[in-house]
Amino acid sequence: MRETLIVAPATPPGRGALALIRLSGPGAIELVAALAGRHVFRPRVATHVQLRLPDGLSDSAVITTFAAPHSFTGEDAAEISTHGSPVIVDAVLQACVARGARVARPGEFTLRAYLNGKLDLIQAEAVADLIDATTAAQVRVASSHLEGALSRAIAAMGDEIAQLRALLEASLDFPDEGFHFIEPEALVGRLEGLSTTCERLMGSAASGQRLRDGALVVIAGVPNAGKSSLFNALLKRDRAIVTPVPGTTRDLLAEGATFGGVPVTLVDTAGIREATDAVEREGVSRAEESVASADVVVLVLDLGDDGDDASSARRLWDTLGGRSRICVISKGDTRTSAALPVPSWCGPDALVVSAKDGAGIAALESRLAAILGQATWDGVTLTRARHRSLAAECGMALSQAVSTARAGGSEEYILADLKEALTALQDLRGVESADDVLASIFSTFCLGK
Repeated sequence: MRETLIVAPATPPGRGALALIRLSGPGAIELVAALAGRHVFRPRVATHVQLRLPDGLSDSAVITTFAAPHSFTGEDAAEISTHGSPVIVDAVLQACVARGARVARPGEFTLRAYLNGKLDLIQAEAVADLIDATTAAQVRVASSHLEGALSRAIAAMGDEIAQLRALLEASLDFPDEGFHFIEPEALVGRLEGLSTTCERLMGSAASGQRLRDGALVVIAGVPNAGKSSLFNALLKRDRAIVTPVPGTTRDLLAEGATFGGVPVTLVDTAGIREATDAVEREGVSRAEESVASADVVVLVLDLGDDGDDASSARRLWDTLGGRSRICVISKGDTRTSAALPVPSWCGPDALVVSAKDGAGIAALESRLAAILGQATWDGVTLTRARHRSLAAECGMALSQAVSTARAGGSEEYILADLKEALTALQDLRGVESADDVLASIFSTFCLGK
């Protein structure tokens, strides 16, 4: 695959001021020289040229060439910056294909960078994450991964495991002498250190994956508690219909928002109670399903509610035990909310808000940001399910090695556990990756990257 010349547009389709076409592979520099009338290029220097294109077309363009291995892909490469007409872009692609290039597959430029050792798999994934980022926090984490922060942390753990394996294997090579290249107490200490490091890394996984994939925040409560008003207040626009009539919201309403840099799907739900008709029953069922899958549930409570509604709110709160939940007292601008005490079951952290005058909304946003906020270990964060799974494999193997070492067990068993842990870390960085794993990762990339 790497012996072929590939070409693709690196800018989105459609009209624009400029367009960028990338080439990589053997003959890339010679091909753009032919398009520019056999122009001789200095590597890494932008050069203004006149392109000669099919059907008598031409364009004033800028070409930059990169000689291997000093390019993104590690191959001979070139970038053509043209005017952003789709006609010109198509003409350039046709001219390149006519001269032996083929259109690149999605992610193929980054795949070649990985295969040529310019990036490891974590950094390659970060390229896609950086392109897809919609918040500043996502950009910061993706940039950190692309710069190698997570890769260096994983590599350091792998180096420590490799050192321990070497010491244990050396001890096994001289069984008759009874000599240990590492004393049992020191071995236990170093294994415990590795296990703790892996646990801390795993501790960043849940918030890191939320940061990358987004979180689900569900606003729930009984009918007419003020859920839709709060929904609108958090979105800062009137998205949901608000009326004094209980049960106005019958279906889920979902909109995008951001709290603490984490992209969120914010959901307004139907009031949860014993439904009286089929339509309301369906709305309540959907609300309950949404609550069950939420990362955070915001329970909205109107202190003026009593009887069945108050009991329903209490039952809903109790079902959320152990979950990320926030109790919000609505209608804070009314006399009722000011005069009545907050129920003890809400806990001491209940927030009083008013969607009408905005009081308490900033505090709620801060609370959501704190719950969803980014947890890091030494400044690095696991952001993908693949990262989390392999880190968990490493953690389990290290935990088993610690248990065996504490019990004075066989060094051969410890070696087996360390090999399993090291393999997981190597898979995380893509030191050796199966073709199906690579295909799964790089197929999600955009064309030209």
